[in-house]
Amino acid sequence: MGMPQPANQIIKLPALLVDQIAAGEVIERPSSVVKELLENSLDAGSSRIDVDLEDGGKRLIQVTDDGQGIEPEQLPMALESHATSKLKDASDLHRILTLGFRGEALASIAAVSTVELSSRTAGDDVAHRIRASEGSMEPLSPMAMRPGTRVSVKDLFSAVPARRRFLKASSAEVARCSASLKGAALAHPTVGFSLTHDGRTVLRFPADQSLHERIAEVLGSEVSARMIEVHSDEGVTGWIARPDLQRRNSDGIWTFLNGRPIRDRVMQHAVREGFRGFQIPGQYPMAVIGIDVDPDLVDVNVHPSKLEVRFRDREDVHRRIRRAIRKTLEAAGSVPELVLEDVIPSDLVTDETPVVASLPRDASEEERAVEFDRVIERGSPYGSQEPLTGDPTLVSGSIRVFQVRNSFLILEQEDGLCVIDQHALHEKILYEKILAAREKGTLCQGLLVPEPVPLDPQQWSLFVEYRSALAELGLEAEEFGDGVALVRAVPQGFESRNPPELLREVLVRFEPVASGGASAPDLRERLLQTMACKAAVKAGDPLSPEAQEDLIRGRDLAFQPWNCPHGRPSELFISWQELGRRFDRK
Repeated sequence: MGMPQPANQIIKLPALLVDQIAAGEVIERPSSVVKELLENSLDAGSSRIDVDLEDGGKRLIQVTDDGQGIEPEQLPMALESHATSKLKDASDLHRILTLGFRGEALASIAAVSTVELSSRTAGDDVAHRIRASEGSMEPLSPMAMRPGTRVSVKDLFSAVPARRRFLKASSAEVARCSASLKGAALAHPTVGFSLTHDGRTVLRFPADQSLHERIAEVLGSEVSARMIEVHSDEGVTGWIARPDLQRRNSDGIWTFLNGRPIRDRVMQHAVREGFRGFQIPGQYPMAVIGIDVDPDLVDVNVHPSKLEVRFRDREDVHRRIRRAIRKTLEAAGSVPELVLEDVIPSDLVTDETPVVASLPRDASEEERAVEFDRVIERGSPYGSQEPLTGDPTLVSGSIRVFQVRNSFLILEQEDGLCVIDQHALHEKILYEKILAAREKGTLCQGLLVPEPVPLDPQQWSLFVEYRSALAELGLEAEEFGDGVALVRAVPQGFESRNPPELLREVLVRFEPVASGGASAPDLRERLLQTMACKAAVKAGDPLSPEAQEDLIRGRDLAFQPWNCPHGRPSELFISWQELGRRFDRK
């Protein structure tokens, strides 16, 4: 009688079980299969990829391409675990130039389903097919097929029924597969894609498109019409939506690394930071952003799904994306337009249709005055030139502005009406004045008589900790006994504000930000925003004609006046064409 084997004896797992365990990491659901097969097709140089699903991919996932194909003798090897044509030795792992490279996908899929792999190279007269299921492989057989490769995955997770029970309804699985295909389509706009489900076409993207054309196909023409192209000399490309086109989640942010769709936190955060100050906090932008990084400086071998990466210098990647987006927004401006249609129907264009201004945003005041005088002399088809109120304020001798509800300024321009939030605009003007003063070294205005300011314990604690940050923004104060601050200077542009009131209000508003553990640069930015907000005119404040004119002149001089420092829009615009259409003028 032999000795009993120990219960905890170490054994080598069977190859099939190894592949099924690996499948748990690589293949989570039908969309995982679609993603892996799409990557193989793209690496093969395909110009057309078709995906067919049945029952949400549970019964069938079939991906057909017109790529370079696989030699017949290589087909069995393609289904082996850790077999790939994309890596030769360990050094290649540090410079990955392809989408796939691990050699796990097909073997893992074959371990949990039935896989039929058919392929034909351009030099072969016929295609060849091989079938594999749960570790067993059938012999090669010839078949008729165009050059390229077709992979059919039948009865996904039939070998592991427990995993199959975790799949969602067919509609939900199709939606996930659609998202995977859309990501690949945006990353490779010159490649044609299609997706069908139970014989019905779900998606179809033609080949040889530009990125903007592909965005229109994937995200819709209404979105693409409101997007701005990103230009950068630091390897960042793509298109971003205007800030007023926003979402409640990050689903509208598509990021790509060297042509690879990824969901990386560094890149996602960089996109949002690029929109900071242009968009309402808590909202998410829409963007399709790609960045090229030297493969030596990024590790894509972090997770079997290849959706996560690790940058050697993530701060550099973050800075490049953030800077490219901000430059694009600053150059394009971000005034929301009230429109019904993007294109004026030809039957609405008449001799009375006004000409849209062609002056750039950075035109000089003299150029604007000449152009506006010419427009006024030509006359407007939308009413007479009589003032809309009894006493409008004139700017540059030809532009009229008046206040309504003691909160908004209505600015009559050459190409339409601009509705301005007086508080948001003044807040942005003050914000930019401080920034300009910091650059010129004329940040603060000293007080003739320093003012003592008693602070409560919480305010005093904040003041002691962040006194230097306040001084960097021009609000200079020092400790003057226990619980008392002595204000010696205020920022340029804040001379009219009561210094004690300004200091207290800044500290009260600043407390939630400080307690949130923000970084030092972020703290200074929030301090600056708060100071500008507290010093700006408020909604409900009546403004004299001189004050209205000063605000409009400050708007023209400001670097980016279309949003307040917190990102909320400071003005809305409606064109004369749109106004005429709303009144059914033809």
